[in-house]
Amino acid sequence: MDTACGVDWWWVAAESPTGGRVPEAITKTQRWLDLLAFLIGRRLPVAVEQIMESIPAYARDWETGDDTARASVRRKFERDKDELRELGIPLQTVPYAMGGETQDGYVLARKDFYLPYLRIVGAAGASTEGSAARARGLDRPRQGGVPDLDLSAADACAALDALWRVEGLPHYPYAAEARSAFHKLSGDIDLDMFRRPPVVQLDGSRSSEIGPALRVLAEALHARKRVTFTYRGIHRDEETERDVAPYGLAFQGGHWYLVGHDALRDDLRVLRVSRMRDLSANRAAPHTRDYEIPDDFRLDDTLGKQAWELGSAGEGELAARVRFRFPLSLWAERNGHGELDDEAADGSSIRRFAVRQVHPFLRWVLTFEGEAEILEPPQLRRGLREMAAEVAAVHEASPEETRDG
Repeated sequence: MDTACGVDWWWVAAESPTGGRVPEAITKTQRWLDLLAFLIGRRLPVAVEQIMESIPAYARDWETGDDTARASVRRKFERDKDELRELGIPLQTVPYAMGGETQDGYVLARKDFYLPYLRIVGAAGASTEGSAARARGLDRPRQGGVPDLDLSAADACAALDALWRVEGLPHYPYAAEARSAFHKLSGDIDLDMFRRPPVVQLDGSRSSEIGPALRVLAEALHARKRVTFTYRGIHRDEETERDVAPYGLAFQGGHWYLVGHDALRDDLRVLRVSRMRDLSANRAAPHTRDYEIPDDFRLDDTLGKQAWELGSAGEGELAARVRFRFPLSLWAERNGHGELDDEAADGSSIRRFAVRQVHPFLRWVLTFEGEAEILEPPQLRRGLREMAAEVAAVHEASPEETRDG
């Protein structure tokens, strides 16, 4: 018995059908490693029968000749193959001719399996290793045709900057992975070339809720599994049960949003993650996708918008009319805010808006300090007055309070 990481491993020697001695209980990880090691050393497709006879975890039951045992082993191989592909292992099924018949074989292409060697090169394209490395033949393709990847210093800095930014996003589900990639890349680059941008403090509230939810959503999106949750709507103070196929996750206006097809509405919806509870992903058929993302879907269609524009069309959407005084009216027209409804002789204009999130819209109008006036609907006019009163109350501190502060 060996003990590692607090786990007891019991090994019982048993005679292998292939002649060696193998443990009675082979872990899935060991089975996967045996399969990959067997395939990576072969350039031609390998028949499934050869795999069954060569991998110890398969061979023991396969060589008994029992049809039930063989069927069980074959199902185990199919599961292993699907799980490895889900992990990004390029295990390919390739038809090939054998004895006048065409059958399927399996191959693991080295050029797709190995990552390329990363080299940071200067502006002139010369590697930091210089000509000495080329003289030693170190710049030749390695690992069976896997080439080096030359990355310019500018591109390396851009990649480093991107990694640093995403790992700093509030509750980003792959922050640890981004941080690890950042440290690995920074070991190969002159950090004097890299200048970190100013730190922007973002809202970290509800981190204990948002973080786990984002992880569930990110994993469901990767596996193409549907998610269910209870959702509190933006405009209505009520909860609904949702069943959504995730198409993407977006960080906008200090909040995370899920974009996907909602079975309840039978339409594409943008749903704020902080309004979800009891979130879970479909666990049925874990290695089978529940859906496919449409080819014409673009997450960019939901990005770059104002915070109050994000949301679900028609679901509690409010039609607002706002008067912009001159010359703010010219600015609103030039930047395409809303749609023109009417113009006045004094240069002011009335523009229509489809408001999907009330508070961000009110905050936006409030920034114009009275130069923009909500005409309708009444609940938005009333909401703007209440928000303005709240802001005024915060700043109505006495001189004594101001000095103490």
